Amino acid sequence: MEEHSKPRHEQIAHHLRREIREDYFQEGDKLPSEKRLCEYFQVSRITVRRALQTLENESLIYRKQGLGAFVMARNNESPLIQLTDFAEDLKKAGYQATSKIICFKKTKAKVSINPKLGLSPTSQLMKLERIRYANDKIVAFDQTWLPGSYGQLLFDEDLEHKTIYEILEEKYEIPITAGSYTFTAVNANKEIAQHMGLVESAALLCIERCSKTLGNKRVYYQYRYLNPTFIRYEIELNRDENSLHSTKNGMPLKQFVPRFSV
Repeated sequence: MEEHSKPRHEQIAHHLRREIREDYFQEGDKLPSEKRLCEYFQVSRITVRRALQTLENESLIYRKQGLGAFVMARNNESPLIQLTDFAEDLKKAGYQATSKIICFKKTKAKVSINPKLGLSPTSQLMKLERIRYANDKIVAFDQTWLPGSYGQLLFDEDLEHKTIYEILEEKYEIPITAGSYTFTAVNANKEIAQHMGLVESAALLCIERCSKTLGNKRVYYQYRYLNPTFIRYEIELNRDENSLHSTKNGMPLKQFVPRFSV
């Protein structure tokens, strides 16, 4: 993807990343303030914050409350792991990503979900179920729960062609800045098998994840059931060249990416 076609926060992160790696900014240097970056790039503060969050996730910078962002020591730099959206991954692989909504409704509190979203045990939820397609093939089925405050923003949106990421970030300037993932092997129950066009008990890869925005606020909790016939995940590790003869620190994760064969 050409640089100018990327989202603005990615362009800003790329610009600052290059300046850090080319030593325009030295270790310990303070980056320009959010206000100055907004003025320079002519973007909103939320866009600048997302760019800075990206660099912080890459361990290129660190932030001090009330003081700003500073360049991290080089020996603390860790390999780049990007938080990406499923539809973005499909599009990068050359597939058309679409969805079919099975349901999107208010639902009662769920004892297994509310605590994971940081909600009281009685708070109502919004539940979204979607079949996910790569071109015309079913590759996944999502069950997503959101707090009402975020779910209501999606009611009149085109969730068959747009992702939750896109809508919240582009329309409401609510960036998804962090996420926790758990991968498990499961067997499809009757409902999931029917939605995915599989036989009951078919083997699936389940990704259980919680996505968060600024301030560590939890935006949604999701179970994504993937058909392993079409999707696999690959891990790439990268040994620090300064410690080639030592394994005490393990090998840092460089990439964790989906591969499609639809």
